[in-house]
Amino acid sequence: MEQSGPKKTKSGFVAIVGLPNVGKSTLVNHLTQTNLSIVTPKAQTTRNTISVILTLPGAQIIFQDTPGFHEASTALNQAFVESVLRTINLTDIILFVMDATRKKSRELDQIERLVRNSGKPRILAINKVDTMEPIDAERLISMAAKSGVYKAVLGISAITGQNCDLLLEKIIDILPNGPFLYESDDLSDLPERFFATELIREQILNLLGQEVPHKTAVAIETFKEMENRVLIQADIHVERDSQKKILIGRNGAMIKNIGTQARQKIQEFLDVPVRLELFVKVSPNWTKSVSKLKEFGYLDSK
Repeated sequence: MEQSGPKKTKSGFVAIVGLPNVGKSTLVNHLTQTNLSIVTPKAQTTRNTISVILTLPGAQIIFQDTPGFHEASTALNQAFVESVLRTINLTDIILFVMDATRKKSRELDQIERLVRNSGKPRILAINKVDTMEPIDAERLISMAAKSGVYKAVLGISAITGQNCDLLLEKIIDILPNGPFLYESDDLSDLPERFFATELIREQILNLLGQEVPHKTAVAIETFKEMENRVLIQADIHVERDSQKKILIGRNGAMIKNIGTQARQKIQEFLDVPVRLELFVKVSPNWTKSVSKLKEFGYLDSK
């Protein structure tokens, strides 16, 4: 009796791209059943490309959650755009996420053109269709499908999970054949200190107004595993003294609140007690400084 060979597996990288605030990170978290991509109501929450690994029987998908694509006005914004372009160039599949409720714009035309000209297999996920009349959603999906640009076009809801299982099936269908690239229990290829940085930044975004969070950068100076806990010392950089005052708050109330909330999140993530110490520093015009962007990890240090 002839014995069958080892079962073939599939694996590959899937770049999730789109404009800011279209639900990319929420979708990644839903598809992978994790909370590795931080989610806030503010645009440009995601600054780095974040890899989240989903291992299923016979398939391993490395989702790459990219910053929202937008016109670059500073060195920091340009770093976001370069991260998107680099990820598109290196990925196996592009998952393009659009907001069904958002009107056409020049930036949307730009990212659509990049996706279309990438030469990579493409899937279009039209998010937030649960907020539309079904007939309007069907019309939008039909128009996109007729373009012939995408391997699949689906209307989804990253919040409710509508059609997310079907989206996962479509991704696996076009995933390249190949061995798993990571251990089956790996959740990301990024270090723990990166996620600690993100969790601190998440609380800054959640607890402060619109302007200050986008002028902050978090740099972890110490990440030390001790006998029964982890010591984390992090600097929060801002551009002006006025921003530092807001971040610290009256009698230190705001920075204390940020630290308390972030410490709880980091403890849940690491599953060990954490001692978190935060320091606020002024780094004038860091969003425009290439050397500072390299120091804070937004640009390659080459």
